[in-house]
Amino acid sequence: MKILLVNYRYFISGGPEKYMFNIKKILEEHGHEVIPFSVHSNKNVETEYAKYFVEPIGGRDVTYFEEYKKTPKSIWQMMTRSIYSFEVKKAIQKEIKDTKPDLVYIIHFVNKLSPSVIRGAKQMKVPVILRLSDYFLLCPRFDFLCGTDICEDCLTKGYRSCIKKRCVKNSLAASFIRVFSMKIHQLLHIYKDIDAFITPSRYLKNKLVENGFSKAKIHCIPTFTTSRTQISKPIIGEYGLYFGRIAVEKGVDTVVKAYEKLPDHKVKIMGDDTTDEALHLKKYIQEKNLKNIEFIGFKTGAELEDVIKNSRFTLIPSIWYDNLPNTALESFQYSKPVIASNIGSLPELVVDGYNGYLFNPYNIDEMIEKIKILDDDEKVQKMGANSLHRLEKKFSPNKHYELLIKIINDIIKNSKNKPA
Repeated sequence: MKILLVNYRYFISGGPEKYMFNIKKILEEHGHEVIPFSVHSNKNVETEYAKYFVEPIGGRDVTYFEEYKKTPKSIWQMMTRSIYSFEVKKAIQKEIKDTKPDLVYIIHFVNKLSPSVIRGAKQMKVPVILRLSDYFLLCPRFDFLCGTDICEDCLTKGYRSCIKKRCVKNSLAASFIRVFSMKIHQLLHIYKDIDAFITPSRYLKNKLVENGFSKAKIHCIPTFTTSRTQISKPIIGEYGLYFGRIAVEKGVDTVVKAYEKLPDHKVKIMGDDTTDEALHLKKYIQEKNLKNIEFIGFKTGAELEDVIKNSRFTLIPSIWYDNLPNTALESFQYSKPVIASNIGSLPELVVDGYNGYLFNPYNIDEMIEKIKILDDDEKVQKMGANSLHRLEKKFSPNKHYELLIKIINDIIKNSKNKPA
């Protein structure tokens, strides 16, 4: 089988890209041919299919919105890539014509490729599966946050709420473009072209069904993780660990405030420490002269895994409806208990008192209480073993592949049986 894999980045940037490369590897191990379609970047993994990729907004050394130079060309690209890009449609149709895939599997396209990848594929009579890693079909900001508060006003009062509050990048223009694009996509009925939606969590699936999406088209397939190095006997470490994006919605400030009150406990914070939120928190730590909180920067490969292996437990203090984060699965892989916010999909991962603990978002005292419970080595060891067991039972690569390939086969079969 030949599968065209679509994502707006072809390098590791976050959870969607980790999933993309992992599923590509597994599909190939099962004898399928996987062909990428993406955006050019100087960070991209090399591929012979790069000749089909489209040019990025603002240049090949630019990744994020804040880095774009606001030239007439980049502004036009931002608008078309948000709403509908004929340039992207032409590019993906060229690749489909040349490579003749059986199916298109889309990971992420918003604001960088546009949903023209969906219609472009359907016009070539190729079935399409869309995997969702956030709430972009329902929320202009993708995360149901307004500032640091959960907000669903766009669902109950309409998208004008987003424009009024300048939810997207705190910008009136960016908010208007995003809302306008969502309205256009609704008018074009573009998501009706999707043959199946894949959600990593039941929470996201239920949100979509509650808001009018066809339950029959939505399939919950939990994600998975894979190790690059040998996993040895579990280690009971001496420090707590937060790892992942250091952004407001991730609630890392709760970790800092908790460990401020726990001077005898150590925590490491691993991730890009040049973000606005990271710089804010590092300044706070310096001003308070906190010696037990260490930012160690972004790590990859064996270095990343060593930091996880040698931790005592990990922390996921999200304040948004977090959607089955990879950090939980990577923690389970190394037999680590997880202390997580009781929000979004996180209770699907952490069973309170079994493989970790749940606490209410923002609640510093509750987090401290859970950290202190895990001073007990025996409890850490038992909960860590439960984490690994839960991973193997519910979040294994083989389980994910079995569920996904069944859906892919069914969709290809159905598409061939449809009248021309």
